[in-house]
Amino acid sequence: MEHGRSWLGRLGDSYNMLWKMVIRPPRDLYSLEELGPAKFRLGKRVYERRDLQLRSSRGVLECSHFHPAKALQVPRPCVVYLHGNCSSRLEAFDALPVLLPRDLTVFCLDLSGSGRSGGEYISLGYHEEQDLKIVLQHLRSLDTVSSIALWGRSMGATTSILRAAEDHALAACVLDSAFRDLRTVAEELVNRGKYPVPQFILSWALHMIRSEVSTRAAFDPLELMPIESAPRAVCPAFFGVAADDTFVLPHHTQDLHNAWAGERTLRVFDGGHNGVRPSWFLEEAAEFLVDRMRTRSIFKEDATPGRRFAASSGAGDIEEDDIVDGDGKQTPRLVSPLTNGLRIDADSAAGQALIHDEVAGIIGHRQQLAIALMQMGFGQAAAAQATQHGRTVDDCLEWLLKQPDGRIEPGRAGMCNARKVGVQQTGQGSSGRASSAPKQSQHSQTRMEVASSQPRQSATAGGNLSEQLQFLGFAENHADLASKRCLTIDAAMEFMAQQQVLSTFEACCVTAAIEAAAVVAESSPSAGAAVAAAALVMPALV
Repeated sequence: MEHGRSWLGRLGDSYNMLWKMVIRPPRDLYSLEELGPAKFRLGKRVYERRDLQLRSSRGVLECSHFHPAKALQVPRPCVVYLHGNCSSRLEAFDALPVLLPRDLTVFCLDLSGSGRSGGEYISLGYHEEQDLKIVLQHLRSLDTVSSIALWGRSMGATTSILRAAEDHALAACVLDSAFRDLRTVAEELVNRGKYPVPQFILSWALHMIRSEVSTRAAFDPLELMPIESAPRAVCPAFFGVAADDTFVLPHHTQDLHNAWAGERTLRVFDGGHNGVRPSWFLEEAAEFLVDRMRTRSIFKEDATPGRRFAASSGAGDIEEDDIVDGDGKQTPRLVSPLTNGLRIDADSAAGQALIHDEVAGIIGHRQQLAIALMQMGFGQAAAAQATQHGRTVDDCLEWLLKQPDGRIEPGRAGMCNARKVGVQQTGQGSSGRASSAPKQSQHSQTRMEVASSQPRQSATAGGNLSEQLQFLGFAENHADLASKRCLTIDAAMEFMAQQQVLSTFEACCVTAAIEAAAVVAESSPSAGAAVAAAALVMPALV
């Protein structure tokens, strides 16, 4: 009886939470002052925000259009940013630093039932898709807009999918954390508690919620199925999802990605459903839009990097004097309302993105070298150690062949057994995570063992995630478990590190983290910045 009361009570508590979660989550109310100055600068360029109102079937839509302060009549591509269910147009401010400098204009709005726009309820994309249709009609009536792309997050991503299935004139989409269908989200949320809810009770509850939502917001939540729209969407799509999203599980994005009819790309990061997105994801998403919108826009052939669509000399970089208004006051910098408490402006954010690119380049290069060496037959630890002594495969090979204690069998390709390789030092054995090789005795110098064992026949570099992990030297049971929990190799390696079974690339990643810290140290006088860089890199890789 206690168990029965537990799930019955849980169901009762969940009922109001579920229907309110669908159509009336907390509303993001803000003042007009939080939009900041109508004229601001990013770097040495000045931009303006023009606020306007559009009317949809559910009321007035409060909108903003960001564009350069000069050369207003030059046709430019426009990105429409669509916020999440508990958010508002303020959310778009974090994307402005990566979009505006690429000569893209940005249009954002409070969707119906959100922010300062009219409407009592939201619909997680069902009615918002019609709001978006009104916006697209407005933008296409302007001579200053060439091509149009969408950038949606959560509810905004679902809205984008529904519209992209009907509007094949869209240039591209960025889709962050969409859901495949609302019923699956509800079932997963209810059953994630301590006590599972019987299926017949859950079905009854969903029927009641369906009736409640239909009465209040005039749509059937169980018919909200973006997974059925994705096969009709043909524009290029850039999917993003947080591996640690516990609200809308990552498989939703994976399913939508697989069903998408057009070109598609998937990126995975950390940060949960509502967390701040990493700068590398924002930069890569913006570059994706630039590349795909190029064919639909008028742009100058000799456009400089980061300024792809300048169609007139009037759109060039402004002079330093132009950042001063007519009254002699300096034009303020753009500061995101979402990060204002940290005092992080767009200029400093752009600098952090450059540092991240350098760090990522070092790590990626080391890993590629190690993979190439292991495919030649060298052990994992040997390959990892060799990448510390060369920048190319030839350099690493030369170093390996000079090692007096190395035993190399060049005729046997494949992976070494992870249990038989490692880096040992005098009087020490490898750490529990690095290797299970026995201790070495009476050696005064570091000795590296590069003997190769027979490769796993089922492990191939181009196979599924489990096979790729086995190719990298992980045990089959560990690889299978990680492939069920993660979408990418990086996420799988991080998962196994948390489970204390990671052995592949440890030495390589330690070196990469140290070099990443060195890169930051060269660009910043702060020793703390270098330490922080290594601390950020290491948890994700080892």
